[in-house]
Amino acid sequence: MKKIFLLLTLTMTYSMAECQLDKGVWLVGGSGKFYSYNESNSSSTLGHDAKYTQIDISPSIGYFVADKLAFGLRPTLSSIKGGYIADGGGITTNVQRFWVGPFGRYYFLNTEKQYNIVTDVCYQLGFFGGGLLKGNLSTFSALAGPEIFFNSSVGIEFLLGYNYRKEDVEDGNKDIKKGFQVAVGFQIHLEKN
Repeated sequence: MKKIFLLLTLTMTYSMAECQLDKGVWLVGGSGKFYSYNESNSSSTLGHDAKYTQIDISPSIGYFVADKLAFGLRPTLSSIKGGYIADGGGITTNVQRFWVGPFGRYYFLNTEKQYNIVTDVCYQLGFFGGGLLKGNLSTFSALAGPEIFFNSSVGIEFLLGYNYRKEDVEDGNKDIKKGFQVAVGFQIHLEKN
């Protein structure tokens, strides 16, 4: 009986969910990313194994300037910790990155749906430091995917897209990373009274 009641409650909540995408609605939300990876390099002169952990947190706040179109600001804080042990010694790293910039979002479907298709474009500038590495960075991302609404205000999104990041290290080196990314986040649509 409890399972049937829970199923009916979830079905009714889902079927009554509509999103607020009208002009004048605030958008507050964000996403987080956890990444743990191992690295193994070998050469005739030097070899090492390494383990790293990266955590990214990206809150965002925006405002619907027109129906289904929002603009806002998104800061991102990233922390990478880890290191490797080489022949004769080891090196650890603890690098923090911070970048901030504008974003724009557009929702394609009508507001009466329990889901919507959203595009998100963002450009950010920032800096990084910690240990031996210091410098500036810029990043651009373009993502798209569904946002599924639990009720009229809260939704979860699953986005897929392209990310480009360029890091200028103080010693003159440049590091460019580009490729596809997956993002999962929550958005809260707050209607102003």
